[in-house]
Amino acid sequence: MKRNLLTEESGSASVEFVLLAIPLFLPILIFMGNFSELTDSHNALRTLARESARAFVMSENDDIAYRVAEEVANKGSEVLGYQGKVTLTIECSQRPCISPDGRVTATVTSHLKNSKSVTVSAIEYVSPWS
Repeated sequence: MKRNLLTEESGSASVEFVLLAIPLFLPILIFMGNFSELTDSHNALRTLARESARAFVMSENDDIAYRVAEEVANKGSEVLGYQGKVTLTIECSQRPCISPDGRVTATVTSHLKNSKSVTVSAIEYVSPWS
C-alpha cells in the first residue's frame, strides 16, 4: 500500500501548474498595478488641466486669470492627493491672453512617487464675444 502511494501521480499536474504559474503571473500582476496607477494619475491630471484652463478663460483679465488658474491647480492637487507635486504652465496664442478667439493651453506636470512624471495638456478658447 505504501509503495502504491509513492508511485501514484494524481494531483501532480495541479502542483506543477501552481509552481509554474505563480512566477509567470506575478510580473503580470505587478505590471497591471503600475499601469492602473499611471492611468488613474493621467485621468485625474487631465481633469485638473481642463479645469485650470476653463478657469483661466472665464476670468476678466490676464492678471486675475493666472491667479485663478494657479489656485484651481493648487486646490485640485490637494484634493487629488498630490500635495505640491503639480506644476501648471499656461501658454496663450495671443497677447493679452484674454482676448476674443484666444487659445489657452494649460499643461499640468506631476512627479509620481516612483520617479515617473505625467504631463497632460488641455486647450480652451476664449469666447469671441468677450
